[in-house]
Amino acid sequence: MNALRTTAARSTRRVVGLAAVPLVASLALVGCSSAQSDGASSTSSSSSSGSASSGATAASNDALRAAVATARDAVESGTVISVEQEQNGTAYEVLVVTDDGTEHEVHTNEAGTAVTGSPRTETSDADDRAENERFTSAADLAVGDAVGRFEDLHAGAITELGLDDHLGKVVWEGDVRDASGTKHSVRIDAGTGEVVTDEVDTDD
Repeated sequence: MNALRTTAARSTRRVVGLAAVPLVASLALVGCSSAQSDGASSTSSSSSSGSASSGATAASNDALRAAVATARDAVESGTVISVEQEQNGTAYEVLVVTDDGTEHEVHTNEAGTAVTGSPRTETSDADDRAENERFTSAADLAVGDAVGRFEDLHAGAITELGLDDHLGKVVWEGDVRDASGTKHSVRIDAGTGEVVTDEVDTDD
């Protein structure tokens, strides 16, 4: 009888042990699945973070673009020849030249969506008007095209951009501040978009 009970007990333990194997295997698979799920989640989060960062860079000049459009609408016509941040980046100053060569100064809010104050007409003599007409005639690239070209060269916020004369050539001249705080001073040909100069500004 004792021998029979001992044999039965061993058989019972063997059956229980065999039944536990699939359970352990199942738990192991669940653990692997959870680990893979966490890894996918981590990758997804990392990817989302990267996308957000790229989006922020891409959107960093939206306010500048809005300021250009707002200023042009305020003057009702004309060509934007200059736009720059002022008051520590809390506002924009935009210069718009109308067809007669007259220069209009417009100030906007930080988002570039509203005019602050009233557009001011600058006192321009014949030389000023002639220079403005020369700039606008030579600038086949509108200010929006110039913004895009600067962004192609450097990811970052454009703090100022304007038409100017460089060695007898009309250029879009401006500064781009990248994510590290480095300021890039850039000039591109206002007619072709070709880079004329591209330097790191170490004066700051």
